[in-house]
Amino acid sequence: MNTIRIKQVDACTIKPFTGNPAGVVTNANGLSTDHMLKIANEMNVSETVFALKPENEDEHDLRIRWFTPSQEVDLCGHATLALFHALAEEGEFGLEVDEPQSFLVETRSGVLNVDVEWQDMQPYIKFNLPIPRFSPFPDDISMLCGALGLSEIELSKKVKPQITDNGYCYILVSDFDSLRTLEPNMLLLKKLKERHDLSGFAVVTTDNNGKDLVDWHMRFFAPSLGVAEDPVTGSANGPMAVFLWENGFLDKKKKYFTFKASQGEFVGRPGQINVIMTIDKGKVDSIQIAGQCITVLDGTMTLNPQIPEKL
Repeated sequence: MNTIRIKQVDACTIKPFTGNPAGVVTNANGLSTDHMLKIANEMNVSETVFALKPENEDEHDLRIRWFTPSQEVDLCGHATLALFHALAEEGEFGLEVDEPQSFLVETRSGVLNVDVEWQDMQPYIKFNLPIPRFSPFPDDISMLCGALGLSEIELSKKVKPQITDNGYCYILVSDFDSLRTLEPNMLLLKKLKERHDLSGFAVVTTDNNGKDLVDWHMRFFAPSLGVAEDPVTGSANGPMAVFLWENGFLDKKKKYFTFKASQGEFVGRPGQINVIMTIDKGKVDSIQIAGQCITVLDGTMTLNPQIPEKL
């Protein structure tokens, strides 16, 4: 394989050059892991997603893999939205406008249920995420605040930082200004990763800045994965709903929640993502993220260029 078709899709937005850009390869069959990593490094966006034939074709529709510029990761929300936007755009799997369709997808995080629906004749994608388990941050909180460039007084008085079983650390701050002005030290965040196996840091506020019709604003840092600050992080915004539920921020009588999350405004790429959560018998039963995308680049990448010998 000397060339591949590749797209760049801005996810969690319908406006070009906003949201989170993802590299998308809709047919990665025949590519090695090394090729995928090199392609992701060349694209140099937070994640590039690759679609392949499933290992079990009787039970699943396709398999997907995600790579940052430096390594493969277990899950990426915005790039999954971008992939299914591209598949719908190309009419793959018989996808047609205003014809909803569902997929079972093999990933390193298990099987994802992905729904492609339509809004204003454009794809609207939603899919389930694994339900996270939260536990207290296992170290001195002042060390965490120092790494993030926060003062402890800026933390929420209602809940202390917590971590998930997949290595995300959630830090709730009291107001929008605290989120806007924080200045993380990437080297210190990497040291916390080494110390506690934390792959990402989600700093969040439910303060809507006095005007936004959103439920929370987030900033997400993952320097150990090669991503200093991610514009919009689906895999972090989905669990945020569970974080709010488990820490008493939500009405315990309700069984169904929808949220709108905002991210990316501090890196010049504002985007929004929707989160849907259902409750059964007092526990979170499912979480989904959903959103729309727009393709900004569609081209061909050369993998093995023929370089003439020097005369």
